[in-house]
Amino acid sequence: MATMSGMPPMLSLKRSAQSGLKAMTVAWQVIYYEDTAASVLAYLFGGAQIDLTNMQAGDIINLRIRKRMVPLGNLVNHDQLQYLDAQPANHPSVSISGIPNVYGVEIAMQQTAGVLRTLGTEFYDAKRLGLT
Repeated sequence: MATMSGMPPMLSLKRSAQSGLKAMTVAWQVIYYEDTAASVLAYLFGGAQIDLTNMQAGDIINLRIRKRMVPLGNLVNHDQLQYLDAQPANHPSVSISGIPNVYGVEIAMQQTAGVLRTLGTEFYDAKRLGLT
């Protein structure tokens, strides 16, 4: 006799198609965006790695993480960081940990001093699978 079974909700982590090389600009530039403004279910932005290896003396790069806190609301600052000059040889990358969210996440960067750089980025999306 067959019985019914359900699969509990799970997350499936994958590399985002938004990963890759990002050319810096003086204005804020969105380098990752996940819009779930109409969602009612939580998900997890899986995190990111940003390679700052090619920063040199005199460079200033700003990183801003924003998230939507209410349905269809504005993005609000979650964190903002600044990186100056050449980064330490033993740790030249930025790691952004997972961010639980319901309505959306945005990561933006700008370079306000120095020769404009191109940075390698890798973002991870986590999507819900299974029943909710």
